[in-house]
Amino acid sequence: MIREDKNAIINISVSFDGTWQKRGFTSHYGIGVCIDILTGLVVDFEVLSSYCHTCTLRECARRDSKCTQEEFEEWRETHVDCAKNFLGSSKAMEQEAAKRMWGRSVYRHQLRYTEMLSDGDSAAFKEVVALNPYPEHEVVKLECINHAHKRMGTALRKLSAERKLGGKGQGKLTAKKCKALQNFYRGAVLNNQGSLDIMKAEIWAGLLHSMSSDDNLMHTRCNPSWCWYRRAEEGGQIPESHRLHAGNFLSREVGQKLIPIYHRMSSDSLLKRMQHGGTQNCNECLNSVIWARCPKTVFVGKSRVEAAASMAISTLNEGASAMLAVMEKLWLQSTLVTVNAMKDIDVIRIAKANCVQSASAKRRRKSASTAKKVKRHQQEMEEGPTYGAGMDM
Repeated sequence: MIREDKNAIINISVSFDGTWQKRGFTSHYGIGVCIDILTGLVVDFEVLSSYCHTCTLRECARRDSKCTQEEFEEWRETHVDCAKNFLGSSKAMEQEAAKRMWGRSVYRHQLRYTEMLSDGDSAAFKEVVALNPYPEHEVVKLECINHAHKRMGTALRKLSAERKLGGKGQGKLTAKKCKALQNFYRGAVLNNQGSLDIMKAEIWAGLLHSMSSDDNLMHTRCNPSWCWYRRAEEGGQIPESHRLHAGNFLSREVGQKLIPIYHRMSSDSLLKRMQHGGTQNCNECLNSVIWARCPKTVFVGKSRVEAAASMAISTLNEGASAMLAVMEKLWLQSTLVTVNAMKDIDVIRIAKANCVQSASAKRRRKSASTAKKVKRHQQEMEEGPTYGAGMDM
């Protein structure tokens, strides 16, 4: 939602995420990016660095007595182009980037980021609220549906492992059933935008549906679009026995142990933050483009990371043709061949994106994925146990 106030400062909703140049939270470089939810364009980014190669070389020289402490201090006073602009840990880079971008949004871009869509993996939102960048405007937290879906699956698998609810046998909380419940949750959130009560009811319906049996029917809240029992009833047919659908059945004892998770994941505060129906797919896409230009497996300097981020963001905002403006700034003349090549790249990229997003392409991917799973399951059943701890003992 965009609103314009009397001071011509525009309030926008942004998707914020951080990414690192190295895996494992030991990276020297991190990037925070804000993307406008309405347009999908990057409005600001910040590259943080906790490493300066020149400083490291000077420190080594001082430690090896190749220069005195006085010479080192004299050099440090003149070292104004230090690449290090952050002194904390790599985990704290995301929240620091958020503070910097929210703090400068008004005077640099004439924008207020009044709604923040984030994954909740860091304390970025808390830091922004504590900063209070807009005294007369509140910053509201929005939740990424994909990350909520991921947290639901993580919670189910963790409970299954801790309480030993998995394993063989009917009614157990297996990995397959965790995935099914996880998908029920995502579907309930996505299909009921704008109605908090219906969304919550359908989330619980997914659990009750899995606990239903011939002796204990619990399909009253189910939606016929995904419930085989209700679909048969609406079609005037006699529903099949639950034994034919035992693959997703949960015993009553197991189902009751999932109730605390469902209470937490269906709280009003969480569901309200997901009413927008948005995800951080744009951020994830941009991250992959950045690190394709600057691989995580190769150590680089801050300037390389900044260049990769700038090029990726330019491509996302304006397409490959954005490089023509860069070439002009560098006093490089663009030939007709270059201009046409950039345009062709954009045309091909858009055509591929439209093809991938088509309904037929999605059906093909889903059917191919299902076929692979069925084939893999058949192979494992035919081969029997072939790999595991202590197999050769």
